[in-house]
Amino acid sequence: MSEPPPGQTYSQEEVTEILKRALRQQSLRGKQLSHEELVEMANEVGIDRASLEAATADLAQTRATELVQSEEAREIALERSRRFGRFVSSLFTYLMMDVVLYVIDLRTTGGTWFFWPLLGFAIALAFQLRGVFFAHEGLEKRRLREAKLARKMERRAARDAWRQRMHATFTAPNPDAVSNGAKEFENAVQAGVAALLTVAAKKIQAHAERSVDQHRRAQGTRRDR
Repeated sequence: MSEPPPGQTYSQEEVTEILKRALRQQSLRGKQLSHEELVEMANEVGIDRASLEAATADLAQTRATELVQSEEAREIALERSRRFGRFVSSLFTYLMMDVVLYVIDLRTTGGTWFFWPLLGFAIALAFQLRGVFFAHEGLEKRRLREAKLARKMERRAARDAWRQRMHATFTAPNPDAVSNGAKEFENAVQAGVAALLTVAAKKIQAHAERSVDQHRRAQGTRRDR
């Protein structure tokens, strides 16, 4: 391999092309570069770190987009294959049914109503064939059904968890909570009894005072007489 002449200079486009080829040669030899090595190489050729990070992020985004597109294409291909298999199965079933109905029609009415079930089968097959060509629509509908089912299962799991918490709360209460509740109930009973005794005492005292007043008024009346 010939060496470049001394004092050789390169334009920015040539530098970019040389680096691309050098990196391609390294990749062919199986040598991998770390991110820091890539940053150091970029600094040597005058590429700032911000531009390098932006290019790295753009490359990662491009790869992610390509991965999503590839996964989407794979799922569409699987959906198309599934629908085509369903179409072939339906075609075979309809052919068998057509033969049976044709024989029955010939032996009973001489072939007067055979065309109507044939037309119905053809319409059904046409819809299935459309699903084969537009598999992405079927895939989108299936995803919506799966998402709806997932939300339903999530709500059911949340309800079951709530029921289990309520069951655990009422069937296996906390001993501390039971003790505190018993103390509060006892205090409330004692307070209620004390209030009742106070009211009863006030009523007895008022009744006694009324009795004394009535006795005094009765004695005063007797004296007046």
